[in-house]
Amino acid sequence: MNFFYNPTRPGLVQESEIIQRIESLNAAAYDMISLAPAEGLDLSKRAYQLATSDEFRHNPYPKGVADALFNMSHFHLEQGDTMLALAQAKEALNIYIELRHNLSQASTLRLLGMIYVHLNEYNKAMISLLKALEMAHHLHDPRLLGEITMTIGQTYLVSGEIEPAITELKKAIPLFHSRDLSIQLSYAYNFLAAAYKMLGDYEVFDQYLMRSIELAEDMRVLPVRIDNLRQKGQNELRKGNLDAASVLFEQALQLAAHQHYHTDEISCVIWLSEVDHYRGNLTSAVQHLINASAQAQTIHYEEGCLRADRKLAQIYAEQSDYRKAYEHFQGFYQIEQRIKREKNDLKYMTLETIIRADALQKEARIIQNKNDQIEKEIAERKWVEEALRQSEDKYRRALNLDVTTSVNTLRYFYDLAEQEIQRVMRYPHPLSLLIIDIDHFSQVNERFGYVIGDQVLQWVARRLKDLLRVVDVIGRYGGDAFIMLLPETSLENAKIVANRISQHFADADFEVAGEKLALTFHAGLVEYKKDLPVDAFIQRADQVLERASRSNTQHIMVWEDKSDQPAFD
Repeated sequence: MNFFYNPTRPGLVQESEIIQRIESLNAAAYDMISLAPAEGLDLSKRAYQLATSDEFRHNPYPKGVADALFNMSHFHLEQGDTMLALAQAKEALNIYIELRHNLSQASTLRLLGMIYVHLNEYNKAMISLLKALEMAHHLHDPRLLGEITMTIGQTYLVSGEIEPAITELKKAIPLFHSRDLSIQLSYAYNFLAAAYKMLGDYEVFDQYLMRSIELAEDMRVLPVRIDNLRQKGQNELRKGNLDAASVLFEQALQLAAHQHYHTDEISCVIWLSEVDHYRGNLTSAVQHLINASAQAQTIHYEEGCLRADRKLAQIYAEQSDYRKAYEHFQGFYQIEQRIKREKNDLKYMTLETIIRADALQKEARIIQNKNDQIEKEIAERKWVEEALRQSEDKYRRALNLDVTTSVNTLRYFYDLAEQEIQRVMRYPHPLSLLIIDIDHFSQVNERFGYVIGDQVLQWVARRLKDLLRVVDVIGRYGGDAFIMLLPETSLENAKIVANRISQHFADADFEVAGEKLALTFHAGLVEYKKDLPVDAFIQRADQVLERASRSNTQHIMVWEDKSDQPAFD
């Protein structure tokens, strides 16, 4: 049995047989996700009814309610009831936030991301997934990290961004391998198969699809088995094997209908209409599409409406029924334009996703020691392209790095700061700026020479890189000054960072010509305010840096909007 901590009660939640029954039902339901959705949904509903029964009128058991809502949301999403799934996931998240249950919060944020993908709201999906990634980053759970990374890849895939989709999906695979998570691997391989099919690389598509089929059949992962059949059918249709394609689509449809996977049913019916269209059976094709469109409208499945309307417009135009063709084209166009705006906006978030995913990989310290033969073959086939890309990236980075310290030049730092401010304007979050200036550094140059002085600066730069996060940005501000941009960092947290850096240098031993050198610095710190230009943002930090340099007691000073600028230690 899985036990959960509940902040409203002391110790493990085992106070009654009812609570244990709720936990047992929720645990059993969770295990049925992707395997037996109808049974799992029934168990979740029973757990919810127990957790909200009269037994808990005066002493609520919120964790049981939240777990039941989380599971029901999963099952309703699989069955295509997306709006109900969204409401349940949001309610579960609110409870988990109150309970301060970080693991459940991260899992629910990932679930919300999946729901928003089904709604074609890619920006909301990515925002939820990035929040989940940030939380999972500190939980060190390979399974959760892999699932979130895979869902980010799925988001890119559905939005048509194939290269970043492949990158994220490949990052997830070693995480799943490290825990022998076959179900998750079946999903990842299936998504990669779809990605390479969209690129037209059918050799790699076949390899990934076969891996997915083996795992999905072995683990009885129904959603993946359905999509495996559908992808095989699409490939047969591409090759002109209409009978084989029709059989595969029918098999996928029967599986989907049996488990009430309504979105999969709609997709299979639309693909059967494609077979009818190829055969010239337009009456059957139209009937399939009308049925699919009606069902898609009922469950608010925009992708189904989009595809059905597009195909109906094409067929009616071929039949010279231009009035009906125009009606369905209008329906298609309205949905297509909204989705296109979502896809365009998603591109602006790609850099942020890459930065956070890289930070995730670095701090998780997960080594890819189980690469399979497919990855090797792909790498061997594309090594020239990758080498050229890396060479180009290396040259581009070199132009933006300070020659002495290998941190960003001030010019490039301004560019990065401007990009971060634009991101803050779109997606509000705290942002702080820190400038430090080494005390009495001119004496080092005068006493030991400029070569030693450069070595000291290089040592300081390396230490700062070690102390900061991967997402933080560091640049050389002047001769002996460094400037740091701290995303997602409030002023209070930035003070902690500044003090940690100060203490680190105070405790560090640095020897020059056999003599220990004590390094101290003064610093200016400012938090970003709305509509503040980048020049003014940096100028504020520079002004309090100047005040700190003149102070005998306060070596770190903070910008405040008041005339008085207090310092802190």
